Amino acid sequence: MLEDKLIRTIDDLWPEIWRTALYIYQNPELGGQEYKAVQSIKDLLVKYNFSFQCPIYGLQTAFRAQFNEGKPVICFLAEYDALPEIGHGCGHHLIAGASIGAAIALATLKERWSGSLIVLGTPSEETAGAKVQLVEKGAFDNIDIALMFHPGHSTVLNIASQALEALEVTFIGFQGHSSRGQEGNPLVALVNFFQEAQNYKSLYYPKRQIDGVITSGGVTPNLIPEKAVGKFYLRAETIELLQETINDFREMAQKVAKKNNTKVILNNFEPRYLPMQTNRKLAEVFKEKAKLFGIKMDLLPQKIIGSMDMGNVSWVVPSIHPFIQLGKGKIAAHTPEFTRLAGTMEGEQTMKLATKTLALTAAQLFDKPRLVEEIWQEHIRSRNLSGK
Repeated sequence: MLEDKLIRTIDDLWPEIWRTALYIYQNPELGGQEYKAVQSIKDLLVKYNFSFQCPIYGLQTAFRAQFNEGKPVICFLAEYDALPEIGHGCGHHLIAGASIGAAIALATLKERWSGSLIVLGTPSEETAGAKVQLVEKGAFDNIDIALMFHPGHSTVLNIASQALEALEVTFIGFQGHSSRGQEGNPLVALVNFFQEAQNYKSLYYPKRQIDGVITSGGVTPNLIPEKAVGKFYLRAETIELLQETINDFREMAQKVAKKNNTKVILNNFEPRYLPMQTNRKLAEVFKEKAKLFGIKMDLLPQKIIGSMDMGNVSWVVPSIHPFIQLGKGKIAAHTPEFTRLAGTMEGEQTMKLATKTLALTAAQLFDKPRLVEEIWQEHIRSRNLSGK
């Protein structure tokens, strides 16, 4: 059977699959700068006869690798950017490793399936959210299914992430000696606004959130700066709630500016993230394959208070973004402890489970084109209900 052959093939190929992931881990690169990661991925995929395009759609570290032609078109997504200071504290090297590992295993057994296999490299997940730009530029237009996994502190199949808007707020006012007083001081206005935003979060959390940092507030205590700048992430469970939060945010900024006799300017500094829509029928396939490796998953939706650019993909193509527990599940992502764990044998074990489950999921989709049609029918119904 293809499933048995795939499992054995992944075991045989594992040393070079893990070596590639470990290289990415040991050479962390920030979003948009992942040149070493892309080169290491290219080396492995080209070895197994994938065509390879990089850059694509104006993104220097995005890539598209393809094996074979025809329908269905199954796409594995790879992330590979690291976090500032702490490196791969989100385990993106494991995401990339699992996607390319599943892809080359299937390519090795090309005579046993028909269709097209894509690996799409999506940089800057932690910052600019390249998947949003890739969606907008048509990278997913001819793709039938999008698959990826994420390491986490728990195992969850049906993720419901929050929508996100990224707004930069600039208060402009009087510039001069600080002995003048508070009126017209843009930094005072920004600090007051920052507190208003935190009060708003306290009132509506977790359905709505506002989080921010002050990025420019002057250079010396005895000089009032001409402007003060903050960057804020606004999150909400639905697009409708997000729009309400944006409207409230803008109104708060205008009121604070008027109260402090300053001007205020708001601009987007990153693209909007849409809520993740997990395709249930596709998730059921992943769930059944995960059982073979002792991974217990259910289809109950789990809301997270974070956001992901995979959400935008899920609105244009049937998608899943399951989390598989890293280690004993006691360590949260985006921490130095998670970084260390993701480079150990426990990280390798998690990635191997994900690689096999992703490969078997894709194999079933290649084997049953009618199933792909049913998955798309659900996707269209869901999209219609969401007003898209």
